[in-house]
Amino acid sequence: MTAQARKRPLRILLVSNHRRFKINFRAHPWASELAARGHDVDVMCHANKEMLRTKIEKVEKFRVIENPDLLVGALRQGWDPVCAWRRLQFLRRENKQYDLIHCLDTRLAVVLPAMAYAREKKIPIVSDWIDWWGHGGLIKERRPLWYQWLFSGIEVFFEEYYRNKLDGLTAISHALMERAVNLGVERERCLVIPGGAPVRAFAKIPDQAQSRRMLGISEDAPVVCFSGLDVLIDLPMAVKAYEILRLSDPRTMLLLVGPTARDVKNMVSNREALSGIKAVGPIAYKDLPSYLAAADVFLMPYTQKVSNVGRWPNKIGDYMCIGRPTISNPVGEVKWLFERFPIGTLCEETPEGMAATARDYLNDGERCVRVGMYAREVAQKVFAWDKLIVNLENWYYALVEGRLGARVTAATSGTPLLVHQPANGAGIRR
Repeated sequence: MTAQARKRPLRILLVSNHRRFKINFRAHPWASELAARGHDVDVMCHANKEMLRTKIEKVEKFRVIENPDLLVGALRQGWDPVCAWRRLQFLRRENKQYDLIHCLDTRLAVVLPAMAYAREKKIPIVSDWIDWWGHGGLIKERRPLWYQWLFSGIEVFFEEYYRNKLDGLTAISHALMERAVNLGVERERCLVIPGGAPVRAFAKIPDQAQSRRMLGISEDAPVVCFSGLDVLIDLPMAVKAYEILRLSDPRTMLLLVGPTARDVKNMVSNREALSGIKAVGPIAYKDLPSYLAAADVFLMPYTQKVSNVGRWPNKIGDYMCIGRPTISNPVGEVKWLFERFPIGTLCEETPEGMAATARDYLNDGERCVRVGMYAREVAQKVFAWDKLIVNLENWYYALVEGRLGARVTAATSGTPLLVHQPANGAGIRR
Protein backbone atom coordinates (compact mmCIF):
# COMPACT_ATOMS: atom_id res chain seq x y z
CA MET A 1 0.00 0.00 0.00
CA THR A 2 1.38 3.41 -0.99
CA ALA A 3 1.80 6.32 1.40
CA GLN A 4 -0.89 8.16 -0.55
CA ALA A 5 -3.36 5.32 -0.06
CA ARG A 6 -2.80 5.39 3.70
CA LYS A 7 -3.78 9.05 4.02
CA ARG A 8 -7.04 9.66 5.83
CA PRO A 9 -10.08 10.73 3.78
CA LEU A 10 -10.76 14.46 3.71
CA ARG A 11 -14.00 16.31 4.41
CA ILE A 12 -14.32 18.78 1.53
CA LEU A 13 -16.86 21.52 0.81
CA LEU A 14 -17.09 22.84 -2.77
CA VAL A 15 -19.09 26.08 -3.02
CA SER A 16 -20.27 26.95 -6.53
CA ASN A 17 -21.82 30.08 -8.02
CA HIS A 18 -23.62 27.98 -10.64
CA ARG A 19 -27.15 26.68 -10.77
CA ARG A 20 -27.61 22.93 -10.43
CA PHE A 21 -27.81 22.23 -14.16
CA LYS A 22 -24.43 23.91 -14.78
CA ILE A 23 -22.26 22.09 -12.25
CA ASN A 24 -21.47 19.27 -14.72
CA PHE A 25 -18.34 21.01 -15.96
CA ARG A 26 -16.30 21.31 -12.76
CA ALA A 27 -18.02 20.90 -9.39
CA HIS A 28 -19.78 17.64 -10.24
CA PRO A 29 -16.79 15.79 -11.77
CA TRP A 30 -14.49 16.99 -8.99
CA ALA A 31 -16.92 15.79 -6.33
CA SER A 32 -17.59 12.51 -8.11
CA GLU A 33 -13.92 11.62 -8.47
CA LEU A 34 -12.97 12.76 -4.96
CA ALA A 35 -15.84 10.75 -3.48
CA ALA A 36 -14.77 7.72 -5.53
CA ARG A 37 -11.35 8.07 -3.89
CA GLY A 38 -12.95 7.89 -0.44
CA HIS A 39 -13.38 11.54 0.49
CA ASP A 40 -16.48 13.04 2.13
CA VAL A 41 -17.60 15.73 -0.31
CA ASP A 42 -20.41 18.29 -0.25
CA VAL A 43 -21.27 20.57 -3.19
CA MET A 44 -23.19 23.78 -2.60
CA CYS A 45 -24.87 25.19 -5.70
CA HIS A 46 -27.80 27.44 -6.53
CA ALA A 47 -31.16 25.80 -7.14
CA ASN A 48 -32.40 26.11 -10.69
CA LYS A 49 -35.62 27.86 -9.62
CA GLU A 50 -36.34 27.29 -5.93
CA MET A 51 -36.54 30.50 -3.87
CA LEU A 52 -37.46 29.21 -0.42
CA ARG A 53 -36.25 25.73 0.47
CA THR A 54 -32.82 24.09 0.62
CA LYS A 55 -32.72 20.69 -1.05
CA ILE A 56 -30.13 18.01 -0.24
CA GLU A 57 -29.55 15.07 -2.55
CA LYS A 58 -27.07 12.20 -2.45
CA VAL A 59 -25.41 11.78 -5.85
CA GLU A 60 -22.61 9.31 -6.65
CA LYS A 61 -21.50 9.12 -3.00
CA PHE A 62 -21.42 12.89 -2.46
CA ARG A 63 -24.03 15.43 -1.36
CA VAL A 64 -25.46 18.19 -3.54
CA ILE A 65 -26.88 21.05 -1.48
CA GLU A 66 -29.15 23.23 -3.62
CA ASN A 67 -29.50 26.65 -2.02
CA PRO A 68 -32.57 28.77 -2.69
CA ASP A 69 -32.01 32.11 -4.41
CA LEU A 70 -34.28 35.13 -4.68
CA LEU A 71 -32.96 36.13 -8.10
CA VAL A 72 -34.10 34.61 -11.38
CA GLY A 73 -32.57 33.00 -14.44
CA ALA A 74 -29.00 33.91 -15.29
CA LEU A 75 -28.88 36.30 -12.33
CA ARG A 76 -28.58 33.21 -10.10
CA GLN A 77 -24.82 33.26 -10.29
CA GLY A 78 -23.71 34.14 -6.80
CA TRP A 79 -25.12 37.64 -6.33
CA ASP A 80 -28.03 37.16 -3.93
CA PRO A 81 -27.05 38.45 -0.44
CA VAL A 82 -29.97 36.55 1.09
CA CYS A 83 -28.59 33.34 -0.41
CA ALA A 84 -25.22 34.18 1.14
CA TRP A 85 -26.85 34.57 4.57
CA ARG A 86 -28.85 31.34 4.13
CA ARG A 87 -25.71 29.44 3.20
CA LEU A 88 -23.89 30.62 6.31
CA GLN A 89 -26.85 29.73 8.54
CA PHE A 90 -27.06 26.27 6.94
CA LEU A 91 -23.37 25.66 7.60
CA ARG A 92 -23.71 26.79 11.19
CA ARG A 93 -26.71 24.52 11.78
CA GLU A 94 -24.91 21.48 10.41
CA ASN A 95 -21.74 22.49 12.26
CA LYS A 96 -19.64 20.15 10.10
CA GLN A 97 -15.89 20.28 10.60
CA TYR A 98 -14.54 20.29 7.05
CA ASP A 99 -10.85 19.82 6.36
CA LEU A 100 -11.00 22.45 3.63
CA ILE A 101 -13.39 24.68 1.72
CA HIS A 102 -12.95 25.33 -2.00
CA CYS A 103 -14.82 28.34 -3.42
CA LEU A 104 -15.40 27.66 -7.10
CA ASP A 105 -15.66 31.40 -7.66
CA THR A 106 -15.40 34.48 -5.45
CA ARG A 107 -18.78 36.10 -5.97
CA LEU A 108 -20.72 37.43 -3.00
CA ALA A 109 -22.88 34.40 -2.23
CA VAL A 110 -19.87 32.08 -2.55
CA VAL A 111 -16.92 33.71 -0.84
CA LEU A 112 -18.60 35.61 2.01
CA PRO A 113 -20.41 32.70 3.72
CA ALA A 114 -17.51 30.36 3.01
CA MET A 115 -14.96 32.77 4.49
CA ALA A 116 -17.08 33.45 7.54
CA TYR A 117 -17.51 29.75 8.30
CA ALA A 118 -13.88 28.95 7.53
CA ARG A 119 -12.70 31.62 9.97
CA GLU A 120 -15.11 30.47 12.67
CA LYS A 121 -14.01 26.84 12.39
CA LYS A 122 -10.36 27.54 11.45
CA ILE A 123 -10.68 25.67 8.15
CA PRO A 124 -8.27 26.24 5.22
CA ILE A 125 -10.07 27.95 2.33
CA VAL A 126 -9.04 28.33 -1.31
CA SER A 127 -10.61 29.62 -4.52
CA ASP A 128 -10.94 28.43 -8.10
CA TRP A 129 -10.74 30.80 -11.08
CA ILE A 130 -12.26 29.70 -14.38
CA ASP A 131 -13.15 32.85 -16.37
CA TRP A 132 -11.60 36.25 -17.05
CA TRP A 133 -14.53 38.60 -16.44
CA GLY A 134 -13.22 42.11 -15.80
CA HIS A 135 -10.75 44.34 -17.60
CA GLY A 136 -12.03 43.57 -21.08
CA GLY A 137 -13.02 39.98 -20.39
CA LEU A 138 -16.34 38.16 -20.57
CA ILE A 139 -18.28 41.02 -19.02
CA LYS A 140 -17.57 42.92 -22.23
CA GLU A 141 -18.80 40.02 -24.35
CA ARG A 142 -21.82 38.84 -22.38
CA ARG A 143 -23.28 41.88 -20.64
CA PRO A 144 -25.18 44.84 -22.16
CA LEU A 145 -23.59 48.29 -22.02
CA TRP A 146 -25.87 49.51 -19.23
CA TYR A 147 -24.80 46.55 -17.08
CA GLN A 148 -21.13 47.21 -17.79
CA TRP A 149 -21.49 50.84 -16.76
CA LEU A 150 -23.39 50.05 -13.56
CA PHE A 151 -21.88 46.79 -12.35
CA SER A 152 -18.47 46.21 -13.91
CA GLY A 153 -16.78 47.67 -10.83
CA ILE A 154 -18.63 45.23 -8.57
CA GLU A 155 -17.83 42.29 -10.85
CA VAL A 156 -14.13 43.18 -10.91
CA PHE A 157 -14.02 43.76 -7.15
CA PHE A 158 -15.37 40.32 -6.31
CA GLU A 159 -13.32 38.69 -9.07
CA GLU A 160 -10.05 40.04 -7.70
CA TYR A 161 -10.24 41.27 -4.10
CA TYR A 162 -10.46 37.97 -2.22
CA ARG A 163 -7.90 35.98 -4.21
CA ASN A 164 -4.93 36.83 -1.99
CA LYS A 165 -7.04 36.74 1.18
CA LEU A 166 -7.43 32.96 0.95
CA ASP A 167 -4.99 30.10 1.46
CA GLY A 168 -4.42 29.14 -2.17
CA LEU A 169 -5.83 29.14 -5.67
CA THR A 170 -6.60 26.76 -8.50
CA ALA A 171 -7.03 28.14 -12.00
CA ILE A 172 -8.35 26.72 -15.23
CA SER A 173 -5.68 28.50 -17.29
CA HIS A 174 -2.10 29.65 -17.00
CA ALA A 175 -3.18 33.23 -17.79
CA LEU A 176 -5.52 33.30 -14.79
CA MET A 177 -2.83 31.84 -12.57
CA GLU A 178 -0.46 34.62 -13.63
CA ARG A 179 -3.17 37.19 -12.99
CA ALA A 180 -3.62 35.77 -9.49
CA VAL A 181 0.13 35.95 -8.87
CA ASN A 182 0.08 39.59 -9.96
CA LEU A 183 -2.69 40.18 -7.42
CA GLY A 184 -0.46 38.87 -4.64
CA VAL A 185 -1.22 35.15 -4.51
CA GLU A 186 1.97 33.20 -3.85
CA ARG A 187 2.91 31.21 -6.92
CA GLU A 188 3.72 28.18 -4.75
CA ARG A 189 0.09 28.16 -3.62
CA CYS A 190 -1.34 28.03 -7.15
CA LEU A 191 -2.27 25.00 -9.22
CA VAL A 192 -3.51 24.85 -12.82
CA ILE A 193 -6.34 22.36 -13.28
CA PRO A 194 -7.64 22.53 -16.88
CA GLY A 195 -11.08 21.48 -17.94
CA GLY A 196 -11.37 17.71 -18.05
CA ALA A 197 -12.75 15.20 -20.49
CA PRO A 198 -16.01 13.56 -19.31
CA VAL A 199 -14.89 10.07 -20.27
CA ARG A 200 -17.36 8.29 -17.98
CA ALA A 201 -20.32 10.41 -19.11
CA PHE A 202 -19.32 9.70 -22.72
CA ALA A 203 -18.64 6.00 -22.22
CA LYS A 204 -21.48 5.02 -24.57
CA ILE A 205 -21.32 6.90 -27.85
CA PRO A 206 -23.75 5.96 -30.64
CA ASP A 207 -22.30 5.42 -34.07
CA GLN A 208 -22.47 8.29 -36.50
CA ALA A 209 -25.21 6.76 -38.64
CA GLN A 210 -27.47 6.23 -35.64
CA SER A 211 -26.97 9.81 -34.47
CA ARG A 212 -27.73 11.18 -37.92
CA ARG A 213 -30.91 9.15 -38.24
CA MET A 214 -32.09 10.61 -34.95
CA LEU A 215 -31.38 14.13 -36.21
CA GLY A 216 -32.68 13.60 -39.73
CA ILE A 217 -29.28 14.26 -41.33
CA SER A 218 -28.22 12.36 -44.45
CA GLU A 219 -25.48 9.80 -43.86
CA ASP A 220 -23.43 11.12 -46.80
CA ALA A 221 -23.61 14.81 -45.83
CA PRO A 222 -20.37 16.47 -44.64
CA VAL A 223 -21.22 17.72 -41.12
CA VAL A 224 -19.31 20.34 -39.15
CA CYS A 225 -20.45 20.98 -35.60
CA PHE A 226 -20.35 23.78 -33.02
CA SER A 227 -21.66 23.33 -29.48
CA GLY A 228 -22.06 25.81 -26.68
CA LEU A 229 -24.24 26.28 -23.63
CA ASP A 230 -23.93 30.01 -23.04
CA VAL A 231 -20.53 31.19 -24.30
CA LEU A 232 -21.29 31.84 -27.97
CA ILE A 233 -18.90 34.74 -28.54
CA ASP A 234 -17.12 33.05 -31.48
CA LEU A 235 -20.17 31.43 -33.08
CA PRO A 236 -20.32 33.94 -36.00
CA MET A 237 -16.95 32.72 -37.31
CA ALA A 238 -18.15 29.12 -37.30
CA VAL A 239 -21.27 30.13 -39.24
CA LYS A 240 -19.24 32.02 -41.84
CA ALA A 241 -16.84 29.09 -42.21
CA TYR A 242 -19.81 26.79 -42.81
CA GLU A 243 -21.18 29.12 -45.51
CA ILE A 244 -17.83 29.01 -47.31
CA LEU A 245 -17.80 25.19 -47.11
CA ARG A 246 -21.32 25.03 -48.49
CA LEU A 247 -20.29 27.00 -51.60
CA SER A 248 -17.97 24.15 -52.62
CA ASP A 249 -20.25 21.34 -51.43
CA PRO A 250 -23.98 22.20 -51.05
CA ARG A 251 -24.52 19.01 -49.05
CA THR A 252 -22.54 20.46 -46.12
CA MET A 253 -24.48 20.76 -42.87
CA LEU A 254 -23.77 22.82 -39.75
CA LEU A 255 -24.92 21.10 -36.57
CA LEU A 256 -25.44 23.48 -33.65
CA VAL A 257 -25.88 21.91 -30.23
CA GLY A 258 -26.92 24.55 -27.70
CA PRO A 259 -27.53 27.52 -30.00
CA THR A 260 -30.97 27.96 -31.50
CA ALA A 261 -32.07 28.97 -35.00
CA ARG A 262 -32.83 32.40 -33.59
CA ASP A 263 -29.22 32.75 -32.41
CA VAL A 264 -27.89 32.36 -35.96
CA LYS A 265 -30.72 33.85 -38.01
CA ASN A 266 -28.92 37.17 -38.48
CA MET A 267 -25.50 35.59 -38.96
CA VAL A 268 -26.18 33.88 -42.29
CA SER A 269 -26.14 35.71 -45.60
CA ASN A 270 -29.11 33.96 -47.25
CA ARG A 271 -32.00 31.60 -46.60
CA GLU A 272 -30.38 28.80 -48.60
CA ALA A 273 -27.48 28.68 -46.14
CA LEU A 274 -29.95 28.70 -43.26
CA SER A 275 -31.58 25.55 -44.66
CA GLY A 276 -28.35 23.63 -44.08
CA ILE A 277 -28.17 24.48 -40.39
CA LYS A 278 -29.50 21.98 -37.86
CA ALA A 279 -29.88 23.93 -34.60
CA VAL A 280 -31.17 21.67 -31.82
CA GLY A 281 -30.97 24.24 -29.02
CA PRO A 282 -30.08 23.40 -25.40
CA ILE A 283 -30.21 19.70 -24.51
CA ALA A 284 -29.71 17.67 -21.36
CA TYR A 285 -26.04 16.99 -20.65
CA LYS A 286 -26.60 13.23 -20.57
CA ASP A 287 -27.87 13.40 -24.16
CA LEU A 288 -24.90 15.33 -25.52
CA PRO A 289 -23.00 12.31 -26.91
CA SER A 290 -26.01 11.26 -28.97
CA TYR A 291 -26.02 14.61 -30.77
CA LEU A 292 -22.30 15.31 -31.11
CA ALA A 293 -21.70 11.87 -32.64
CA ALA A 294 -23.30 13.06 -35.90
CA ALA A 295 -20.32 15.35 -36.65
CA ASP A 296 -17.36 14.73 -38.95
CA VAL A 297 -15.37 17.71 -37.68
CA PHE A 298 -15.79 20.16 -34.81
CA LEU A 299 -15.37 23.89 -35.35
CA MET A 300 -14.09 25.72 -32.28
CA PRO A 301 -13.25 29.33 -33.17
CA TYR A 302 -11.04 30.84 -30.48
CA THR A 303 -10.08 34.34 -31.47
CA GLN A 304 -7.45 36.57 -29.87
CA LYS A 305 -9.36 38.36 -27.12
CA VAL A 306 -8.90 38.71 -23.37
CA SER A 307 -11.83 36.46 -22.51
CA ASN A 308 -10.43 33.62 -24.62
CA VAL A 309 -6.87 34.02 -23.35
CA GLY A 310 -8.12 33.61 -19.80
CA ARG A 311 -10.51 30.70 -20.09
CA TRP A 312 -10.54 27.03 -21.06
CA PRO A 313 -13.16 25.82 -23.57
CA ASN A 314 -14.81 22.99 -21.63
CA LYS A 315 -16.37 21.63 -24.80
CA ILE A 316 -12.97 20.49 -26.06
CA GLY A 317 -13.23 17.65 -23.55
CA ASP A 318 -16.55 16.62 -25.13
CA TYR A 319 -15.06 16.79 -28.61
CA MET A 320 -12.09 14.62 -27.66
CA CYS A 321 -14.36 12.04 -26.07
CA ILE A 322 -16.49 11.79 -29.23
CA GLY A 323 -13.34 11.06 -31.23
CA ARG A 324 -13.41 13.67 -33.99
CA PRO A 325 -10.79 16.23 -35.03
CA THR A 326 -11.26 19.83 -33.84
CA ILE A 327 -10.32 22.97 -35.77
CA SER A 328 -9.41 25.96 -33.66
CA ASN A 329 -7.04 28.94 -33.37
CA PRO A 330 -3.64 29.38 -31.65
CA VAL A 331 -4.83 31.40 -28.65
CA GLY A 332 -4.32 30.91 -24.91
CA GLU A 333 -4.83 27.43 -23.50
CA VAL A 334 -5.98 26.10 -26.87
CA LYS A 335 -2.55 26.83 -28.35
CA TRP A 336 -0.95 25.17 -25.30
CA LEU A 337 -3.17 22.10 -25.70
CA PHE A 338 -2.83 21.55 -29.45
CA GLU A 339 0.96 22.03 -29.43
CA ARG A 340 1.28 19.19 -26.94
CA PHE A 341 -1.52 16.98 -28.18
CA PRO A 342 -2.40 17.31 -31.90
CA ILE A 343 -6.09 16.51 -31.50
CA GLY A 344 -6.93 18.56 -34.57
CA THR A 345 -5.49 21.58 -36.36
CA LEU A 346 -4.90 25.22 -35.47
CA CYS A 347 -5.50 27.67 -38.30
CA GLU A 348 -5.58 31.41 -38.89
CA GLU A 349 -8.34 33.31 -37.10
CA THR A 350 -10.58 33.81 -40.14
CA PRO A 351 -13.64 32.01 -41.53
CA GLU A 352 -11.62 31.29 -44.68
CA GLY A 353 -8.86 29.64 -42.66
CA MET A 354 -11.33 27.49 -40.72
CA ALA A 355 -13.20 26.51 -43.87
CA ALA A 356 -10.04 25.51 -45.74
CA THR A 357 -8.81 23.40 -42.81
CA ALA A 358 -12.20 21.76 -42.38
CA ARG A 359 -12.34 20.98 -46.10
CA ASP A 360 -8.99 19.19 -45.88
CA TYR A 361 -10.40 16.92 -43.17
CA LEU A 362 -13.74 16.35 -44.88
CA ASN A 363 -11.92 15.28 -48.06
CA ASP A 364 -9.70 12.82 -46.18
CA GLY A 365 -11.83 10.38 -44.21
CA GLU A 366 -8.85 8.28 -43.15
CA ARG A 367 -7.17 11.32 -41.58
CA CYS A 368 -10.40 12.23 -39.80
CA VAL A 369 -10.57 8.80 -38.23
CA ARG A 370 -6.88 8.74 -37.29
CA VAL A 371 -6.86 12.15 -35.60
CA GLY A 372 -10.22 11.46 -33.96
CA MET A 373 -9.00 8.19 -32.44
CA TYR A 374 -5.90 9.95 -31.12
CA ALA A 375 -8.08 12.69 -29.58
CA ARG A 376 -10.17 10.11 -27.75
CA GLU A 377 -7.01 8.40 -26.49
CA VAL A 378 -5.73 11.75 -25.14
CA ALA A 379 -9.07 12.24 -23.40
CA GLN A 380 -8.85 8.84 -21.75
CA LYS A 381 -5.18 8.88 -20.77
CA VAL A 382 -4.52 12.53 -19.93
CA PHE A 383 -7.65 14.63 -19.49
CA ALA A 384 -10.08 12.14 -17.93
CA TRP A 385 -11.18 13.53 -14.58
CA ASP A 386 -9.89 10.50 -12.71
CA LYS A 387 -6.41 11.46 -14.00
CA LEU A 388 -6.64 15.20 -13.34
CA ILE A 389 -8.11 14.78 -9.86
CA VAL A 390 -4.89 13.19 -8.59
CA ASN A 391 -3.13 16.55 -8.80
CA LEU A 392 -5.95 18.30 -6.99
CA GLU A 393 -6.07 15.66 -4.27
CA ASN A 394 -2.33 15.91 -3.62
CA TRP A 395 -2.59 19.69 -3.53
CA TYR A 396 -5.37 19.37 -0.95
CA TYR A 397 -3.23 17.12 1.23
CA ALA A 398 -0.32 19.55 0.98
CA LEU A 399 -2.68 22.31 2.08
CA VAL A 400 -4.21 20.59 5.10
CA GLU A 401 -0.85 19.16 6.19
CA GLY A 402 0.75 22.60 6.16
CA ARG A 403 3.25 21.93 3.41
CA LEU A 404 1.66 23.82 0.53
CA GLY A 405 4.54 25.39 -1.33
CA ALA A 406 7.00 24.91 -4.17
CA ARG A 407 7.08 21.15 -3.51
CA VAL A 408 3.55 20.76 -4.96
CA THR A 409 4.94 19.44 -8.24
CA ALA A 410 5.37 16.09 -9.91
CA ALA A 411 7.46 15.03 -6.91
CA THR A 412 4.34 14.94 -4.74
CA SER A 413 1.94 13.54 -7.33
CA GLY A 414 1.37 10.19 -8.92
CA THR A 415 0.70 12.11 -12.17
CA PRO A 416 2.83 15.03 -13.44
CA LEU A 417 1.16 18.42 -13.15
CA LEU A 418 -0.17 19.46 -16.54
CA VAL A 419 1.98 22.58 -16.50
CA HIS A 420 4.88 20.14 -16.80
CA GLN A 421 3.41 17.80 -19.42
CA PRO A 422 5.97 16.89 -22.12
CA ALA A 423 5.60 18.56 -25.46
CA ASN A 424 3.95 16.79 -28.40
CA GLY A 425 1.99 14.42 -26.20
CA ALA A 426 4.89 12.20 -25.24
CA GLY A 427 3.69 8.88 -23.90
CA ILE A 428 0.49 8.89 -25.98
CA ARG A 429 0.41 6.55 -28.95
CA ARG A 430 -0.50 8.25 -32.21
